[in-house]
Amino acid sequence: MEVVYGINPIKILLAQEASPLKKIIIADGRGGSSAKEIMDAARQKKIPVERRERQYLDELTGGTDHQGMVGFRDSFVYAELDDLLKNRNPHLSQDLILMLDSILDPQNLGSIIRSAHCLGANGVVIPTDRAASVTPAVIKVSAGSAEQLPIARVTNLSQTIDYLKDKGFWIYGADAEGGKSIREQNFSGPVVLVLGSEAKGIRPLVKKKCDFLVTIPMAGNFDSFNVAVAAGIIQYEIFLKRWDKKTNDQV
Repeated sequence: MEVVYGINPIKILLAQEASPLKKIIIADGRGGSSAKEIMDAARQKKIPVERRERQYLDELTGGTDHQGMVGFRDSFVYAELDDLLKNRNPHLSQDLILMLDSILDPQNLGSIIRSAHCLGANGVVIPTDRAASVTPAVIKVSAGSAEQLPIARVTNLSQTIDYLKDKGFWIYGADAEGGKSIREQNFSGPVVLVLGSEAKGIRPLVKKKCDFLVTIPMAGNFDSFNVAVAAGIIQYEIFLKRWDKKTNDQV
């Protein structure tokens, strides 16, 4: 079993019809409405809840901020790639899949998953090797979004791109410089947005597979944005071009 921690991830797991949680531990003295809500939901699903000293929770999570809540769950289950194709947000006019090439930092991975969920992506694709996987830390940073958005893990990004091209997707690679401004792209049709590693960007073989390279305009003289920030900016540009104003008059 795996450890999961934080209020939002545990709430999201409890809300699932077949919750993977097997046990919840709440720190001594941890009260408030969130603790009561979690205990009530666990009781309804017959998931045992224990009270333990906070130091025990610190040991379980390696000293990470757990907000006084730790759960034991079945191992995280990755989605199949085709699951992402079936998961279009009903308010957006076209598919959007994020593909992450060698993202190593769990904080960045969690942040990207969170923005992908907030901005209506179908899901996220990550490689099996030389990349961060979905861990309890990633789930915590994603605020539980990793439990709600399909995440597929594949052995070969290049072959996956070919498969998605056959399904009608256009492949857009985020490049720090040399690409077309995101303001000038219309992002029409089903889109795969490829984001590269924190240090080296998209690998050359994967970059060659991209139909378009896009760049974020910058006023400062730094070379690039953090990859998680860049993911949010580009997704938001796509989001604004696709948001269904007929059914959602917020925009």
